[in-house]
This record gives sequence, C-alpha cells and structure tokens, in this order.
Amino acid sequence: MSTDDKNEPKLDSDLEINEDQIIADPEELRDEAQEKKNELEELNQQYLRLAADFENYKKRMTKERADSIAYGNEELIKEMLDVLDNLDRALEHAEHQEDAKPLVEGVKIVQKQFLNTLEKFGVQAIDASKGSEFDPMMHQAIEHAESSEISPGHVLLEMLTGYTLKDRLLRPALVVVAKDSSKPETR
Repeated sequence: MSTDDKNEPKLDSDLEINEDQIIADPEELRDEAQEKKNELEELNQQYLRLAADFENYKKRMTKERADSIAYGNEELIKEMLDVLDNLDRALEHAEHQEDAKPLVEGVKIVQKQFLNTLEKFGVQAIDASKGSEFDPMMHQAIEHAESSEISPGHVLLEMLTGYTLKDRLLRPALVVVAKDSSKPETR
C-alpha cells in the first residue's frame, strides 16, 4: 500500500468489522428495555407487598400487646370472682342471724372494697336484675319458670352474678327466665 492508498476510501469488503462496533437492532433494544422495565415493576410490587405485610404485622403486634395488657389478668380475676361469690353467700346467710350484725357490716365493707378494686381494673357486674330482658350473650338460663308478674323472656331471678372485663365476658349471669304461664308445657 502506498501513501496514496491511505487517503482513498475503503470499500465495504475492505473494512474489518468488530462485534463491539455493531449497533444493535432498535427493536431488540426496545424489547430488552421493556423486559427490564417489567422486571423492575415486578420487584417494586414485591417490595410494596412486603412493606404492607410488615405494616400489618406491626399493627397486629401492637393490638396483641394492648390486649395482653388489658386482659393479662383475666385468669386471676376469674379466680377472684369465686372469692366474691363466697362473700356474697356469707352475707346472705349472716343477714338471717340477729346477733351477727357487726359481722355482716364488716363483711359488707370488705365486699364493697373488693368490688371497687375489681372495677378499677375494668370488671363490671352484668345486669341480671328481676325484670331485665334475657340476653343470651350475657345470661345463661338455668331454668324457665312460669310467672304472672314478669313477662316471658325476662329475668325472673338471678342465681349467680355474671361479670365482664372491659368488653369481654368473664362469666355469664346464671338466671331463671320467665315463661308464659298460659301456654301448656310441650315436651
């Protein structure tokens, strides 16, 4: 090759083509870019789902922790209700004795203090007074009795006081429910 040959343009057949110098097909580039975009979108969706799951987990743990604090002493309180029942029975029995008035007054003071302490922790007695409407969510009927003074479906007698802890039922009230005295009993 002479110096004149250097200035002459090379023909296509004379050019050496390196693979790195090949320009890719624009359609292939678009397809590849779309694939990368789809992959990125899928990863982003996975991230968002994971973040939402984590937020739900945090909320669930916060609620469980709050419930644990609010209801953590539920079993203790249930056991203490038996003590309260025995206080009630002692009072009921002692009220029929004339010479037991000082004892009755002392037990009444203890009972009132005990109830006030339970109320501080969210324990409430369930209303099962005579004439109140029977609520199967709060009352447990242990008997049905005829009554002309109380309308059917209402509490005739409370046998055992029921209690709630905040919004949870600790123990239903055991009650006798009035039934219609005019209807014959069917078995």
